[in-house]
Amino acid sequence: MNNMNILNTKFIALIIFFYNFIFPQSGLLILNPETGSEVASENLLIAASLIGVADIKSNEIELILNGENITDDAYIDRDMISCLIDFLEPGDHEVNILFNGNPTSLEWTFSTIAREPNVKYSGRIRSLNSMDRIDNSSLNTSKVTLDFKGYAYDWLSFNSKIKLTSQENILYQPRNIYGLNFSIKDYLKLSIGDNNPRISNFTLNGKRIRGLDAEFQYSFLNFRYTKGEINRSVQADLRDAYTYSIQTDESGKPTIYLARSNYTFQQNVTSMRFSLGEGELFQWGLNFMKARDDTTSVNKFIEDAQILYTPSDIYTVSDLDSGSVYTLNELGNNAFVLDGKDWQGNGPKDNIVLGTDVGINLFKKKIRLDAEFALSLTNNNIWGGALDLGELDTLIDDSFDNKIANIDLSNLPNPSDYENFLIINSNLTPLFPIDINAFADDSNKIDLKDAIFSMPSLAYRFRTISNIFGNYLSLEFSQVGPEFYSFANPYIVKNKREWSITDKLRLLDNRLMLTLGYKYQDDNILANMENIKNQATSSIGLNLLPGPNLPTLNVSYRSIDRNNGITSIITLPDSSYNDNRENTETANLMLNISHRIKLLWDHSFNLTYVNIKKTDEFKFDRAPDFIDPGMNTKVFNFALSTKYNNPLRTNLNITTNSTELSIGPGKTGKQSFITTNLNGDYPFLKNKLLFNGGFSFSNGSGTFNVSWIGIKAGIRYRIFENLSFNGFSEFRSKETNGNSSANIIARAILDYNF
Repeated sequence: MNNMNILNTKFIALIIFFYNFIFPQSGLLILNPETGSEVASENLLIAASLIGVADIKSNEIELILNGENITDDAYIDRDMISCLIDFLEPGDHEVNILFNGNPTSLEWTFSTIAREPNVKYSGRIRSLNSMDRIDNSSLNTSKVTLDFKGYAYDWLSFNSKIKLTSQENILYQPRNIYGLNFSIKDYLKLSIGDNNPRISNFTLNGKRIRGLDAEFQYSFLNFRYTKGEINRSVQADLRDAYTYSIQTDESGKPTIYLARSNYTFQQNVTSMRFSLGEGELFQWGLNFMKARDDTTSVNKFIEDAQILYTPSDIYTVSDLDSGSVYTLNELGNNAFVLDGKDWQGNGPKDNIVLGTDVGINLFKKKIRLDAEFALSLTNNNIWGGALDLGELDTLIDDSFDNKIANIDLSNLPNPSDYENFLIINSNLTPLFPIDINAFADDSNKIDLKDAIFSMPSLAYRFRTISNIFGNYLSLEFSQVGPEFYSFANPYIVKNKREWSITDKLRLLDNRLMLTLGYKYQDDNILANMENIKNQATSSIGLNLLPGPNLPTLNVSYRSIDRNNGITSIITLPDSSYNDNRENTETANLMLNISHRIKLLWDHSFNLTYVNIKKTDEFKFDRAPDFIDPGMNTKVFNFALSTKYNNPLRTNLNITTNSTELSIGPGKTGKQSFITTNLNGDYPFLKNKLLFNGGFSFSNGSGTFNVSWIGIKAGIRYRIFENLSFNGFSEFRSKETNGNSSANIIARAILDYNF
């Protein structure tokens, strides 16, 4: 029962006590709802005063609502009895309070009515039309977006996002977006349509899914379920849906053998996460992701597909004219469409990821500990289905002895019985997740711990974060095996081991921020690795905020050292050589000063200097025709924003860029640019109308010469309170090495807010 409601009811009971003291009464007194009253159906409080009732114990009292005993849900003490009901169906209701089973102690009736829903919502509809003409190529695009959000009944919230674009094309993955989300307090979150769920770092982490995403949370129990489509099926353009070869059939007749090409299978995903803990102090989770290509989603026969017939050097198909275009239907018996396993392109895939993670907060969240493990199995071609145990035996160790290493196969389940879960065949990566030599009994045996942590399809990470005394310290280690893969998180960099430390210190009452960092990466995961690639990054940053009327200073320096472990030049059989050694250092320096001053007008300026220098440690040990990977770039930027005493505002930006780098064997080139932009805007009609425009100029010289001049103009007009128009256009005249071109960009945006 809500504590505030209890306190309010107790206060009422206290008033009644003094009233009874002055004007004595006997028996129970109805507090809420009053007899014969009409009240709302939600959050209903039933209460009665026990003041004036003598010699009655709480365990002798019963509360009956519509014939149902609800005593266990009630609050009872020496002064009162009360019960908070979340919802009652509209209509008439009867309350009975019994003493020692006496049904005549107290009874009354009341009515409930449905309360009008408390609904609030807002949203925006935006229409965008654009026209781009760049270097004689034109692109016209139209987009309409709808953003809608709100809540109802104080327990339901919702939002949606719909985006429609003229770039939607059945030959590509969806560019239109449809999404609708619901939240029921903190218990249930439901997303339908396009959404970007995040389960964990290694399983499902932001990939767009079209389908259902449901998250349930109750106290320390949490469950999340995602099911939908990662990729939709694409059947290919009619002109390139097939490739073909000409061969003879069983009767010796020259025949066109067609293989499907340029297609994409529909890829479906199911993901689940079960976790314990609310996350404030502790949470442990189990993660599962399953994705598979649907082989039935790509049509084998496309009757209108077009084939340009050209006879081979050996065979000619009778009744067909060379250079003529035929549809699949027109080819008739002269063509045979191959089965899926013989199609061109990537085969259908199957993928599962199993993982677990844990997060712990200590000392009021001043220290955070995280860890995650995930194991993947990927089949890169599921045509042909699963193997049986005998086929698996010969595939792994090349001998049919009913054993893999020292593991008796008779004790293992048959893979073909579980192909709905994962299809196991020769295309499975890895075929055996752990090195089988960990189970050997001879000289080939390796340590089990090393075999586990070096599994090629394993990914894991550890992280600790502390925020104590203004010091934010982060330590992290992660490893992703070369064969780890999650279809629902394809952006993970594989074959990488990394550890890092970052320290952020706040000094001088937060006026000085100091950041230190070090990160080391390599690919030394498998035991047989040679020529280990590694990269070490050191960084330091300083942010000085001295206070009002003083400039802000930012300085950062980062050094990146890369090495591939190759120290000698490889000589080829033809006496030539290949110098693939890599040992480079890249230094990145950035200085920034920003300040706001008052000089006639209000000014804000920003000065930035960047220097990036990459050097080759083998520079003086290279052949004359080697392309030097080194480079040196210097960038200077000046930005000035001015707000005048009138509504006029201007922005001036000047950037210079000079780069020196190799442009070929033994050749060094220099390129420099200077770019200037001047923009301004002026409002009218109390900011209802805004005009903006600008001028830009750029000139580049060195390896190639280029220059362009641009003029842009725009308008923003608030037509009504909730309706506005935004228009923008830019014209550029460009000249590159004597060749001229004109570029035009135009945008028109209509916004309606409600």
